[in-house]
Amino acid sequence: MPVASTLSLVGPAALGVGLVTLLTSGIPEGSRTYLGGRAAIGAGELQSYVTLTPGGAPTAVGVTLTKGALEQLPQHKNRHSRCFDLDGNASLAPNECVGDEERVLELPAYVVARAGLPFKWISVNWNAEGHHPPPSPPGKEPPPPVYARPHFDFHFYAWDRERVEAIAPGRCGEFVDCGDFERGVRPLPSRYLPEGHMDAGIVVPRMGNHLLDSRSPELVDPRTPFIRTFIYGAFDGELIFWEPMITHEFLSRSADSCFQIRQPQAFRRSGYYPTRYCVRTDRRSDSRTVSLEGFAYYQAS
Repeated sequence: MPVASTLSLVGPAALGVGLVTLLTSGIPEGSRTYLGGRAAIGAGELQSYVTLTPGGAPTAVGVTLTKGALEQLPQHKNRHSRCFDLDGNASLAPNECVGDEERVLELPAYVVARAGLPFKWISVNWNAEGHHPPPSPPGKEPPPPVYARPHFDFHFYAWDRERVEAIAPGRCGEFVDCGDFERGVRPLPSRYLPEGHMDAGIVVPRMGNHLLDSRSPELVDPRTPFIRTFIYGAFDGELIFWEPMITHEFLSRSADSCFQIRQPQAFRRSGYYPTRYCVRTDRRSDSRTVSLEGFAYYQAS
């Protein structure tokens, strides 16, 4: 892999000089940043990237959000995003749409493969009204709406898009096919799941199941407001995505900060896996990055 004497960008045109200055913090001299897919959102843009050391080891996989990406976003759920005609009547009811704004960003395949990274693509989902729990059975107290705040989901997928998009819609879980719901909640062997993570049965079509960290502050005490959290995605007894979930408020005001990702004892496949996720700000352009960092190499076991 070619080596540069300073941090440089490879790929489509950069989203301004902010990306360069932002990513040089704490990155070895001579590292290179490779740009991936880009998409418009709000009044700005998103773009994926991968940064490697001169020796080809990964230091960051992430998404850049220009300043406008946090502005002029939809304020309510829509009737066109991730909708599923569950009753087959050729029309969509409000309860047949997830209603978020989703953007898919490809990663440079040749870069992630040569760097030993598990990730293949990223989806960014803007949830204007947050996540609300499904209706409870009669007589049962509904769970608190812990994640009902405007936020972004950043899904870093280890599975190919075709496999993820084959998770079909239906009437179980969160609009998911009942057979796929059963596959989604199939337990992971304990060594492949970090201690304290729990399966809440949040299986979503074209996405997968969501395993929550029971030690997250907003779950330990629901009176603690959700600001940011980390979720592992699973399906068929495998980890399939890594997900920082971050409120709009936090992204808008945050100083540079990184947070631990709890690790399993082992991984099924050899490669570099992240130990933290970070939110960083470029003061000149007011752009943000949300990234996976602190990569450690694991042999398959």
